[in-house]
Amino acid sequence: MRGPLLIAAGVAATALILGFTAFSRSTHSKPSLRITRATPLTVQGRHFQGSELVRLTSGSRPARANASGNGFFVVTIPGADRCNTTRVVARGTAGSYAVVKLLPAPMSLPTRSR
Repeated sequence: MRGPLLIAAGVAATALILGFTAFSRSTHSKPSLRITRATPLTVQGRHFQGSELVRLTSGSRPARANASGNGFFVVTIPGADRCNTTRVVARGTAGSYAVVKLLPAPMSLPTRSR
């Protein structure tokens, strides 16, 4: 009688531990990017892995950043601005990935002809 009860308790404890592990993974924020300045293009990254090397590309303009211990970085991409950039992609060495898409600034739009 004790054998099945101990097995059931072991299975319940294992399920409880696995449930907490899955919950803690799902509450972890995904990496994200935000444009903080248009010219020169300055990008802020959050929620990357701590101390991760991150490679950013903006069209053909590359840049690199090292995330801090809490996964935060700010980098200026030389030669890039909001008028010639449609998206910025960040790929980290630990597998983190984020993209921010940009609309051209109003002053960059071509004039409309009639």
